[in-house]
Amino acid sequence: MDKIVCGVYARDSTDKQGDTVENQISQSKEFINRLGPEFVVDENCIFVDNAVSGYYTSVFDREAMKLAIELAKEKKFQVLVFKEVARVGRDKQENPAIVGMFEQYGIRVIAINDNYDSLNKDNITFGILSVLAEQESRKTSVRVSTGKKEKARRGQWNTTAPIGYVLNKVTKTLDIDPETRGIIEDVFDLYVNSDVGTFLIAQQLNNRGKRTNNGNLFSRETVKKILVNPVYIGHTVYGKKRNELERKYDDSGKMTKKKITIKIDKGDWLTIENTHEPIINKETFYSVQEKISDRGHHRTPRRAYHPLTGILYCKKCGEGMVCQKRSTKDKEYRYYICKTYHKYGRDACSQANVNADKLEPSIVQIVQNRLLRLSSTEIESSSNRSDDIKRLEEEISRRSKEKDRIKKDQVDIFQQRELFSEEAYKEQMLDLKSRSVAINEEISILENKLSAVKESENRSANIVQLTEKFLNLDISNIGMVRTLLHELIETITISEEDVDIKYRYDII
Repeated sequence: MDKIVCGVYARDSTDKQGDTVENQISQSKEFINRLGPEFVVDENCIFVDNAVSGYYTSVFDREAMKLAIELAKEKKFQVLVFKEVARVGRDKQENPAIVGMFEQYGIRVIAINDNYDSLNKDNITFGILSVLAEQESRKTSVRVSTGKKEKARRGQWNTTAPIGYVLNKVTKTLDIDPETRGIIEDVFDLYVNSDVGTFLIAQQLNNRGKRTNNGNLFSRETVKKILVNPVYIGHTVYGKKRNELERKYDDSGKMTKKKITIKIDKGDWLTIENTHEPIINKETFYSVQEKISDRGHHRTPRRAYHPLTGILYCKKCGEGMVCQKRSTKDKEYRYYICKTYHKYGRDACSQANVNADKLEPSIVQIVQNRLLRLSSTEIESSSNRSDDIKRLEEEISRRSKEKDRIKKDQVDIFQQRELFSEEAYKEQMLDLKSRSVAINEEISILENKLSAVKESENRSANIVQLTEKFLNLDISNIGMVRTLLHELIETITISEEDVDIKYRYDII
């Protein structure tokens, strides 16, 4: 009897809902044993993704799932079993796609708890299960967020303790850490009483061998975060930011997703006062806030005057480069400096400073030469996507009409329900509902494709206008130079030897 090799996929969720990897694998193996003696589990085909969110992390970006796809291509197993649809992921669009991929390679896919077996070709059921899994993920996220907020109201800490404190394992509140409280006291003392800036404070801490909780060097940003954090006067603040899922589609309709962090307005933060022992007195803390505010108000905004800030990167360390000014009696000197050096000093990155007044015209010249080499035929062909748009619009119209017909059939059957047995009536209505759900999904995908194609057409058409403006650019107009460079360029990576430019438009 030929053996049928089975694989198992398990995922350990970040929300820790009690469904362990061990339990998922054990249940899957037990199920495979019941399929018959010809079904065997290959231990090399047990795929586990640990501490991975099923909602925020794309199924195609998980290491174990990528390995499963590779081995499926190589026919290393014939059946893939997982406990339930939610273990694959909690995305209604990705789940059917990944199952379809395995089926394409001849792999039978089974979700035990959902009674799903791809051998039955019930893709509509899988789509519905995926929708339910995504909805459950959102509910779980709300429950977790509500629980954390209630903990914060009780003065309990939800994350890793900030430097200067340790988390009390019993009360879940903050206790002062005698080993690091001195760092916090020194930071406030140097800033208030010695008028030392954040960069020099960070440098002093690093020179004394002090490190952050993560073992990293201190930077002006980490010092600034300490100075403005009300935790050091005994307050707990919750809800400064939240996570959201961002989906993007390319021209083919393929979706990528990532977790993005949204900053919440300060007025919506939840602040609970006097939840733990303070390290800094309130008079000192509010004196610091006033000083920071004054310095911010008197600082001249500089970003608009430096065309390459935000797109220029150091090739040696990968950090961005910012523009600095130095003035003498005779002239003002501008130069771009690596952020790593700016934060930590020359020992952290040896990238030399770059003369801004020489680099900026050089970049403009490189871009102008590149645009001059573009033929009008290349631009026109990339900007004309009318055939693709027409095809997608016709397909959406066709599916919409089909959806209307299904709706009409549902009404007709409802009005004639006395002609059917109860079982036949339910079967007919469920079939129509399933078809309606499937068509809605198809229309959604087509609309996303259409949106992506239109965006691509608009971007390509935009190149024509940008090219005309750039070739007639007055380089003395710094604001316009900055605007056009940021429109055309995604990144500029620089070293002492060369300059690499990555454009925002594929055609360039």
